[in-house]
Amino acid sequence: MYVGFRKKILKNTKLINLFKTFSPPELKKFRDFVNSPYFNKNKKVIKLNNELYSYYPEYDSDELSEEKIYRKVFGGEKYDYFRIKNIISDLYILGLEFLKQQSNIYTDFSGEFNMLSQLRKRKLWKSHAKHIEHLLESFGKAEIKDRFYLYNEHLLISEKQLSIILKTPNSTESLQEYFDSFHDFALLSMLKSYALMIHVGKENRSKFELKMFSDVYNYIQNTDLTGKPLLNVYKFIILLTVNRNEDFYFKLKKLFIENYNSLSDEDTYYTHMYIFGFCMDKYNIEANRKYIKECYELFLHAYQKNFVSLGELLYPDFINYVKVFMRKGDKKITLEFMEANKRKLPDDQYENCMNFSYAYIAHHEGNFTEALALIQKVNFPLTIMKVQVKILQVQLNYELGYFEETRELAGYFKKSIKNEEGISKEHKHSIISFLKNIVTLIDLGLTTNRAAFKLNRVKLMEEIVKSQKNYFGVRIWLEDKLEEMKFSKLNDK
Repeated sequence: MYVGFRKKILKNTKLINLFKTFSPPELKKFRDFVNSPYFNKNKKVIKLNNELYSYYPEYDSDELSEEKIYRKVFGGEKYDYFRIKNIISDLYILGLEFLKQQSNIYTDFSGEFNMLSQLRKRKLWKSHAKHIEHLLESFGKAEIKDRFYLYNEHLLISEKQLSIILKTPNSTESLQEYFDSFHDFALLSMLKSYALMIHVGKENRSKFELKMFSDVYNYIQNTDLTGKPLLNVYKFIILLTVNRNEDFYFKLKKLFIENYNSLSDEDTYYTHMYIFGFCMDKYNIEANRKYIKECYELFLHAYQKNFVSLGELLYPDFINYVKVFMRKGDKKITLEFMEANKRKLPDDQYENCMNFSYAYIAHHEGNFTEALALIQKVNFPLTIMKVQVKILQVQLNYELGYFEETRELAGYFKKSIKNEEGISKEHKHSIISFLKNIVTLIDLGLTTNRAAFKLNRVKLMEEIVKSQKNYFGVRIWLEDKLEEMKFSKLNDK
C-alpha cells in the first residue's frame, strides 16, 4: 500500500513530451527498438515502455502517475523514488538514441557512406567500386539537387578518389571529378551564405565580414553556370542583390519558374524571398506600378504550388497575400486564398485578420463605409500591423469626405508615430510625409480658385514624387487621389 506520497503526474515530463511527438508508425518502431537486446537489455525499461504505450497519444490522464507506473513495473515492491526516476531516465535516453537512428536530409546517405568506408578499410575493392558506381547512378536520377545532395555526392566521389589513390598512388583518375564536386558544393554554400548575410544585414542594419566575396563575385560574373540550375539561380540572386538590376530580376524570375520542381523547399523559400524583396523595393521605394503585377504573379505562383509558407503561416504573411492579390484587383483569388488558409491563422488573430482582409477588399471596391466599419474592429498586437490599420482608417475617412476627422486622425497618428520604437526611421519618415500630404490634399480640394488649384496641385505632385515613399501603397494612393481631384476640378463647369 502506498501512503504518504503526493501523486506525481508524468504528463508534462520530458519523456512524455518526446513521446507525444511520435507518430503511430514511429511509436511501433520505438517499441521494437526498446525490445531489441542490441539497444536495451533492461526488462523493466521494456515494461515501462509498454505501460506508457497505453496512454498514447494524449498522455493526459491523471492516472499517469509515478506511483501507478511503479506498481505496474515493479509489482508489490516498496515504492522507491530513485528507482522509478532511473528507469524513466533510461527510457528517455533510449528515446534520444532512437532519434539518432532516424534518417533525415542531413543523414540519409550516412549508412551507405559508412559501408563504403568499411569496404575500403577492408580492401574489398570490387565491392567498394561496385557500390560507388551504383550510388553514383542513383544520385544522377535525383530530381532535387540541393546542397545536401552536392555534399553527399562530394563524399561519394571523395571515397572513390581515395580508393584509387590507395591502389595507385600516382593515378590522376577521378581527380578532376573530385575537384568539380567540391567546387559545386563549396560555391553553392558560399553563394547561399553571402545572399543571406547581405539580406539580413540590410534588414537589420548589420555588417558581416564576407570573406572572399569580391573574388567569388568576379568569378560568377565571368562563369557560365547554365548547366547547373541551382548554382545558376544563386548566381543571379547574388547579381540581383548587389546590383538591383531589373535585367537580373527577370532572368532570376525565369530561372525560378523553369526550375521550380527541382528546387528544395529551402531553396524555393529563399529564392522567392529574394525575388519578392526586389519587387517590394521597386514598389515601396520607387512606387513602380509595374511591380504590382510582378508581386501578384509571384504570390499567385506560390499559392498555386501550395507553397504559401515554409512552415507555419504567420498572420502578417496572410495579410500580405490578401494585399498583393487585391492590389491587382483579383477578388476571386483573394477570397479563395482566404478560405483555403484562414484555418491556419492563430485563434487570437483570426478575427483581426478576417476583418482587416474584408476591409481591404471593400476599400478597393469603393465600399468605404463598410470598410471603415470593419477596420475599426481590428486591433493587431504588432506595431507594423497597427500602423497599416491606422493608415487605412485615415484613407477611408478621406474617401468618405470626413475631412475634419481625417485631419484629427492624421494629427494624432503623427504624434504617436514619432515616439514609436517598433518602426524604422525610414518607415516613420514615409508615414509622417503621407500624413502631411493628405492634409495638403484636403486643403487643395477645398480650393475654389481655379488658377491656385492648378499651381498647388503641381506643387503637391512634385512634393509627393520627390519625398514620398510608397510603403503600404501610400504614394500611389496619393497620386491617384490627386489625379481624381484634377479630373473632377478641371471638368467641373
